[in-house]
Amino acid sequence: MGKKDFSLPDDVMIHIFLRFSVKDLSQLSHLKLCLYSEKLQDLGELRCPPFGDELMDFGILGSCNGVLCLYSNGYDRSLIYMWNPFSNKYTTLPKPSHNPRYLGFGVNPKSGYLDDFKVVTIFANANAEVYSLRMNSWRTIADGFLPSIELTCRYFDHPVFLNGFVHWCARVSCYLDSKCPWLIVSFDFANEVFHKIMLPDILSNDEGTKFVNVVGGHLCVFAAADNDFSAYELWVMMEYGVVDSWTKTCTIEKTEKFWWPLGFTTTGSIVARGHCKHDENTLLVYNRDRKKFKCLGRHLPRLPIQVLAFAESVIAPVPKSVIVGTT
Repeated sequence: MGKKDFSLPDDVMIHIFLRFSVKDLSQLSHLKLCLYSEKLQDLGELRCPPFGDELMDFGILGSCNGVLCLYSNGYDRSLIYMWNPFSNKYTTLPKPSHNPRYLGFGVNPKSGYLDDFKVVTIFANANAEVYSLRMNSWRTIADGFLPSIELTCRYFDHPVFLNGFVHWCARVSCYLDSKCPWLIVSFDFANEVFHKIMLPDILSNDEGTKFVNVVGGHLCVFAAADNDFSAYELWVMMEYGVVDSWTKTCTIEKTEKFWWPLGFTTTGSIVARGHCKHDENTLLVYNRDRKKFKCLGRHLPRLPIQVLAFAESVIAPVPKSVIVGTT
C-alpha cells in the first residue's frame, strides 16, 4: 500500500484543530490552535488573539468562508467570538440572553453576502436565539417542536454546516420509554427556522450512538454498534432532504480497540482517533476501499479534537458598527 492511498491532493488541505485549555499550555502567552495539513503529517500552530482570561477553555463551533467561530467550553458558554485567523480580525459577540446549552454556526447562503454569518443558541428551557453579524443583534426564535427533542452532542460530536443549515444528532424525548428514536435536527440560517430530518427506521430505532458529519458534500451519519465505539456503519444522504435517499455505504467491522470518527479527507477516507500499536490515543486514517486502518504516528492529547475543512479568505467577521479587533 503506497502513501498515495491515504494522502490528500496537493492543492487541498484538511485542518485538524486541537482544543487546548490554557491550564495545559501554561508556557504559552496566548491560546493556540494546532493543525495538521496537506498529508496529515505536518504539524503547525495558529496563535489566537488575546481574547482574555475569561476564555480559559474554548471550543470551535465551526468554519465558514475562512472564518472560525470560537466559544467558551466552560460553564459560561455565552462567550462567543468570530475570527479570521489569516487576517487576524475578530469580533466579540454580544452575549445571548441565557447561557446556551447547544450552539451552531453558519452563513446565510441566500443573502448574497459572504459575511452574513449567524450563530444559533439553544437554551436548557428549549428556547432559542439567533445572532446575525450584519445586524449585530440577537433575535428570539419561536419554535414549538424543540421541547420534544433532546440534542445529543457530546465532547466528540459536533454540529456540522451544509447547504445553509447546521445539523445536530438528536433523540425524541420519551421519559417513560428507554428506546427514544434518533433523528437529525437542522436550523435554516436563511429562514431562521428549525427542521427535522428523519433517519431510516433501522437507524432511528437503534440504541447505538450516532455522529453527524459531511462527506463529499453529502450529509452522513456514523452509527456506533452497541455503544462500544469499535464498530460503525456509515450512512449517507445521497439527495439532501430526501429520506429515501439514505444509503449505507460502509460497514467497519469490530476492532479490538475503540476508536472515534473525526471526519474525512477529500478522497473520502475516514480520519479518526484511537488505538494503534502501543499508543492508545493517536491519529488514524481508514481507507474505505481497502478496509484498512493506517496509523499516522501522531500522538494526540487526551482532549477534545475536531476535524474542520478550512479555506483562507480575507473576509472580516465584523459588523460595520463594531470596531475591528486585530493583533
